[in-house]
Amino acid sequence: MFRILTIAFLISLDFLGVAQTTDDQAAVRNKQRVNYIYNFTDYITWSNLDSKKTFVIGVYGAKEEALVNEFENAALKKNIKNLPVEIKHFKRIEDIQDAQILYIHKREGVSIGTLLPKLSLSNTLLVSENYAFRSSMINFMEFENEFHFDVNDENINRAGLLVSQQLLNFSIQQQKDWEVIFERLEEDEKRIEDQRSELKLLNDEIEFQKRRLDAQLAQIKKQQLNMNAQDGELSARNRDLQKQMDEIRRQRLELEVLQSKVKTQSQEAYRLTNTLDQQEDAIRERKRELVSQRLLISKQEGRIFKQSESIEEQDEILNSQWEKLRSQGMLIYIFSAIFLLILALVFFAFREYRRKKRSEEEVRIQNEKLLALNESLDSFVYRVSHDLKAPVINVKNMISMLKENREDGSKVLVDKIIENLDMSSNRLETTITDLLELSKIERVDEKREQLRIKDVVNTMLAEFQTELDSIGASVNQSVMDLGTYSSFTELSSIFQNLLTNSIKYRQKSVPLEISISTKEKDGVTQLMYSDNGQGIDLTQFQNKVFSMFQRFNTDNSIAGTGVGMYIIKRLVEKNHGTIHLESKPNEGLTYFITLPSKMLTND
Repeated sequence: MFRILTIAFLISLDFLGVAQTTDDQAAVRNKQRVNYIYNFTDYITWSNLDSKKTFVIGVYGAKEEALVNEFENAALKKNIKNLPVEIKHFKRIEDIQDAQILYIHKREGVSIGTLLPKLSLSNTLLVSENYAFRSSMINFMEFENEFHFDVNDENINRAGLLVSQQLLNFSIQQQKDWEVIFERLEEDEKRIEDQRSELKLLNDEIEFQKRRLDAQLAQIKKQQLNMNAQDGELSARNRDLQKQMDEIRRQRLELEVLQSKVKTQSQEAYRLTNTLDQQEDAIRERKRELVSQRLLISKQEGRIFKQSESIEEQDEILNSQWEKLRSQGMLIYIFSAIFLLILALVFFAFREYRRKKRSEEEVRIQNEKLLALNESLDSFVYRVSHDLKAPVINVKNMISMLKENREDGSKVLVDKIIENLDMSSNRLETTITDLLELSKIERVDEKREQLRIKDVVNTMLAEFQTELDSIGASVNQSVMDLGTYSSFTELSSIFQNLLTNSIKYRQKSVPLEISISTKEKDGVTQLMYSDNGQGIDLTQFQNKVFSMFQRFNTDNSIAGTGVGMYIIKRLVEKNHGTIHLESKPNEGLTYFITLPSKMLTND
């Protein structure tokens, strides 16, 4: 019980630390929301501001005091459309009026469909958060330390407002891009809610154990008082009990002697009975066998007699059939010649059929390659438009916040802003690098030659040796002296991406272990690469595992854009190979790669 109380105390300390960190992050997010909404006003035109003395921003929600305070702090420093800013906090739908901007979060449970008609009559811009795609006027959500937003210009124009084309260009314009981000955001929120529920259950269990402990302590005190009163009586009873125990021991010794004699006699009787039963069983079994053998001999004698008669009849039939066959010999020769001619015609027709099927299969493969290339190009264009815009907008807002808090901002807040700036710039750099790598793969056809896989593996391990040693990783390779007809540059890039992913997604609790092996079968070199890293849940991501810009890890501290596995698959296919992945969460993963051993005829 003391251990439970100690654990509860430690958990409460951890919870306080987490709460403090969460408060700092929430403050930064509120500043980002304020900056985003202020920036939106640069791209929106209100036609009725000439008669206004103040620009009113309304915030809806009973629990939005922190955001309201942040708006009020910003209103002391900046104007909107050359008008001083006034902040209003609305706690009921009926109170919403006379506002140029209204902010509302989805957690307040308000339907956008019932709110839009009211706002359209008052020339109010509705800025919402975490609602469905294009359901509001401007709707944004926070994911991976960045804000993403979409703009519904029809709803904005219906409210008597005008929106700049530049803001539309910066927004998410494809619903599937929004749904991908929204789906991952819901997964993060569900995981956080599950953790909160687990923490609440643990706190409830601790409170229950505390109450139970208090009750047990009170019971123990009560029992101690009763025990003190009963000590005298127990002493007298113990003396009587000791005498009775001595008598029981004496009687037990006598009983054990008798039991030993009875046991010996029982064992001897059992042994004799068992031996007699075994002998009787053996005699009965022998009798059954003799009877069976006699019956079998009688049946065999009858079958032999019948077979002798049948053989004589068959001899007479064969003699008559032999005479007929001699007369039919010439007909058999003629039918044989016709049959061989038919076989030759069937053979030539089948060969032409196979040649036609091969041609159709080659056309089908080329069509599939063209469809896959078009799909990858579409995904490439969508992701470029989104993954480059989001970090740029986030960097601009962070710089604006940094300027505002340069003199009077707290060190914790400024450090957090700089951390977000660094994260966004790193993501932008990684995205551009990966895009250039993808462009190079699609444009350049490297020279293929006869290579030894062992030479390529040793070259890449030498480049990664320092980094592998620094994390205590071990590499076990049983790469035989097998060859492949591939590109040295592209094969090196495959191993580079495999080693990079193993290092990035390793488990922090155990040393990284990598295994590389090869074998040859039916003219194909088979390569197996495995590690003991974090692994992938293939039941959830089976159809997305080799797709472009897909990430399967929620750890935001690990940089990446989700193109590594796509690059590996694309390079393997360019070298006329195949790739297959097996993995489970926290159990590592294994790649099965095949490559041609020699030059193919179509190369």
